[in-house]
Amino acid sequence: MRWNAFRAAVLAVALFLPARAAVADIVGTVHGLVTRDGRAVARATIVLEGSGTKRSATSDATGRFAFARVPFGTYALRSEGASRAIAVASDGVVDVALELAEGTVIGRARTNANASRATVSENAIDLAQIATLPGSATLDRVVATLPGIVRFSFDEPVAHGFHGMTYELDGAPLPRAASANFSDLFDVRDAAAVEVYTGAFPAEFGGTRMGAIVNVRSANDAVRGGTVDIAAGSAATREARASEHLAFGDTRVLLATHFSATDRGIDAPTATPRHDRASLADQFIRIAHTFDPRTTLAFDVANQYAGYEIPYATTDTFLTPVTQVAGTDDVQREYDRFAALSFARTSADGTAAFALVPWVRSSRIAYDGDLARDVRGQIDNGDGTFGAQNGVRQDRRATYLGVRSSYTHSSTIHTLKVGLETQRATFSGATTIAFASGDPFVDRVAQAGTQLGAFVQDRWTPNRVVSVQVGLRADRSTGFTFGSQLSPRLGLDLHLDPATTLHAYFGRLYAAPTLEDTRRDAIVTGTSANAQPVYDLQPQRDSYQELGIAYRFAAHTTAYANAWIRNATNVLDTTQLANTPLFGTYNNAVGRARGLEFRVDAQRPRDAATLSLTLSRSLAGGISGGTFLFAPAQAASVTLDPEDHDQSIAGNVRYTHSFDARAYATLVADYGTGYPVQFQNGAGRLPNHTRFDLVLGRRADSATHALGYALSVENLTGYRYPIKVDNGFNTTQIAQGLQASFRLTAPF
Repeated sequence: MRWNAFRAAVLAVALFLPARAAVADIVGTVHGLVTRDGRAVARATIVLEGSGTKRSATSDATGRFAFARVPFGTYALRSEGASRAIAVASDGVVDVALELAEGTVIGRARTNANASRATVSENAIDLAQIATLPGSATLDRVVATLPGIVRFSFDEPVAHGFHGMTYELDGAPLPRAASANFSDLFDVRDAAAVEVYTGAFPAEFGGTRMGAIVNVRSANDAVRGGTVDIAAGSAATREARASEHLAFGDTRVLLATHFSATDRGIDAPTATPRHDRASLADQFIRIAHTFDPRTTLAFDVANQYAGYEIPYATTDTFLTPVTQVAGTDDVQREYDRFAALSFARTSADGTAAFALVPWVRSSRIAYDGDLARDVRGQIDNGDGTFGAQNGVRQDRRATYLGVRSSYTHSSTIHTLKVGLETQRATFSGATTIAFASGDPFVDRVAQAGTQLGAFVQDRWTPNRVVSVQVGLRADRSTGFTFGSQLSPRLGLDLHLDPATTLHAYFGRLYAAPTLEDTRRDAIVTGTSANAQPVYDLQPQRDSYQELGIAYRFAAHTTAYANAWIRNATNVLDTTQLANTPLFGTYNNAVGRARGLEFRVDAQRPRDAATLSLTLSRSLAGGISGGTFLFAPAQAASVTLDPEDHDQSIAGNVRYTHSFDARAYATLVADYGTGYPVQFQNGAGRLPNHTRFDLVLGRRADSATHALGYALSVENLTGYRYPIKVDNGFNTTQIAQGLQASFRLTAPF
């Protein structure tokens, strides 16, 4: 592509793209010193290659070299034919001492990014691992395999005690609607890698609920060629997908499109789903251009539509006291569009970098309730009497705009980063609640809001033993309510030896209620159709601490253990609206969560295994605000009870064996203790559950155009365990039974 044509295209995009901010970056810093016989080596060439990136640097007169803005992932540092593996995390710093002797590179890393395969509270899953997961693997399911995270109903991952995840794509945010959107925000098969922070949050992250931070890096810009996938399976599942990587000089293009449909869409209130069809179509384009070795510009755009029938029960059971009449046709439709423009420039010496990311996202979630049939449904009161069911219809739209900039400077012992972000959101919604008798209630609302965030953070590595992460973040939000907070963050890593790292962290977190967190439900309107809207949700404020250890047992086997505590006020929690899967948000005055998590990662030439284990307790109390009219409780008088997603033990084991360069088998086992039967209203647990997934596959080969395939069987035992039961805060959901699918992949 000629320069003038490309420049014209970029200008056109810049003129017509509304600006919106990125919440976080996905890059770290690598720097070090090159010596030979203890003396600095000037003008030595160092090559950094891996995770779709290849860069080179030349050491200066003092032997120093630097690579700024390195995307998270695993890399090899090469010099004179030898190599050394390193792992880079977002906002991480890898400081490597390279001693050149007889053509070899001997490196020792100063930071925990090299002391273990995955640092404490940070895990990365690359494309090779994603490709071997079960056939219906989604972004949320991939995230839920990690420690500190439990897989709740509708595949929602709940991290470190409370609802709410922060999602990022190529350094730009993907704000998640409060509405119960079931579709994934991004097709995980278009990702080169996924990185998840469950703790030790840098000051760069903030302003939204951060049970965990999920950074997604889209597929490898260095790869060329494409594939077409066709799949079919049980429950009338069918899927078609195509992606292609193109290169035009210094420009890389990724094109991806995907369609899927099934008769078994979301978790149903009965073992055999009724009225549960779903379909999804999405498109993704990424264009990345390198102007010179120091300047890049990338443009991401995505479009998605998803539709879901809402399953129901026609027979009253002990699990499902809410019944509806046959033929009820409640449907949810989801529309999502996203675009981001990312500009980055690195200084000539590689020690400094500037980034600017404007972005825009619009979403619409329409819940088309079948009002005439909904109001004929019944609720079993448990005493021989039945109550009438209400009907609900909603149409909610939100647009997010903003911009974020950051500047990073790295020296021998300091990596300083400062940033400013601002965003504006507009929201409008219409809700209709129909009653068995009387006129329906109609609530229309429109509101604008803003978020402003500024941060400064430094990673100080005075020697090879100590690494200190210190930061300060300021957040301010407006909307239906106002809030602000200064949030200090402090982390300490002690590298006791090349294999062992001790870790400690303390941080304050601030989460503004999104404009969509204002939903009203029948709890407010059931007594009076003229009740005035109550928009009183307060920002959530967390205090988070963790203490952990990471250890490398061998060259390719690492492990960590991490203990964490989260204390929160005005917890932004969710309840479901009547018999629908719609979520309404409210405040819990106080929340307390504790946990202990473990991770083991073993990699061999033909075998890869991971173990994730979480022991946790999540409590909350003092309901008020949002969908409830209760007066806020005093913290001292609050009784704490288990959250509905409280899972005492959650475990995940994945083992992949490669028979040769292409053939593989993956076995995945999931274990979880049952969730509480009653939410904040007494004891009792649902049964424990164990499920197994198996994948047998053969990778496609672009070089020989050989076909690839994968036979995937999920929930091998067919155990349909209850995830949660109707209890006033939730409806009933039963896990899916055995699901089998076959996928064929053709490269071109």
